[in-house]
Amino acid sequence: MELCQSAALPRHHLRKTSTAYWLLVLFFALSATQTLAANDRGLLLEATKGESTVYLLGSIHLADQSFYPLRDTISDAYKSSDVLVVEADVVAMESDPQLQQQVMRESFYPPGDQLKNHVSPAVYGQLQAWLQKRQIPEIHFSRMRPAIAMITLSLVEMQARGLDPNAGIDRHFLLQAHQHSKPTLELESVIQQLVLLNSLEKPELYLQQTLEQLEEMDKFVPRMTGAWKAGDQGALYDLIFREGIEDHPEFEQLHERLFYARNREMAKRIQTFSQQYETLFVVVGAGHLVGGKSVTDYLKSAGFSVKQI
Repeated sequence: MELCQSAALPRHHLRKTSTAYWLLVLFFALSATQTLAANDRGLLLEATKGESTVYLLGSIHLADQSFYPLRDTISDAYKSSDVLVVEADVVAMESDPQLQQQVMRESFYPPGDQLKNHVSPAVYGQLQAWLQKRQIPEIHFSRMRPAIAMITLSLVEMQARGLDPNAGIDRHFLLQAHQHSKPTLELESVIQQLVLLNSLEKPELYLQQTLEQLEEMDKFVPRMTGAWKAGDQGALYDLIFREGIEDHPEFEQLHERLFYARNREMAKRIQTFSQQYETLFVVVGAGHLVGGKSVTDYLKSAGFSVKQI
């Protein structure tokens, strides 16, 4: 989800802006710190139907400069496309003051209300302990809505490990598209994503689990890095979905809200865009491209032939 790049802390804490569950919190903000080798694939798929071609790139929302340059197959697919398609155009948002104000309204409780009024004292105490550890003033989180708080604290932890949303793959292509006036289309919008996050049931539970699982990041990131670099769809599916559901079957409902329902709508919009443009270059979180009820699965059902390249 692109909105993770707009989570609100002062810029000296967030630059612009584990198990599978904190990845769900980040909507699959895949990250890594290792240099890409020449044979690293990444997750790039090609879907074709008649004269239409859709390139689908699994997104890395936080990365570092060691990821560049991308392999030629990815760069060539972008260059040959007529339009860039993303979940949400965060680059455009950054130059739109009115939209930024909407983001703030969706991210924070109004004056007079506070996060601690919406979570238990125990969970708020966990958050306070984390803030003290990271030397972040509590006031920066005091009015955040629970979903925004869990995204922001995850971002802080990832950035503390040298990762940067400004080096993300989606931003990389968005900046190119804006610079060269390439058409850019959204599958969703930042506001849509915020509304979805704020409508989740049991947000306190997700905030608590995020706080408890951040310590697993050092073990989880290398596993996810290896799966993405190898373009291993099966390993990605296991990490994002299967392993978590085996331990917590109740999270199947969360997957439906955060992935499956959105995947259906994304696939519909991609089909519509493919009728308007001959070649699309689509950048979405890699979790949307693997397993059953994925974007690629729905495109196959619509008559597209899909292969990994």
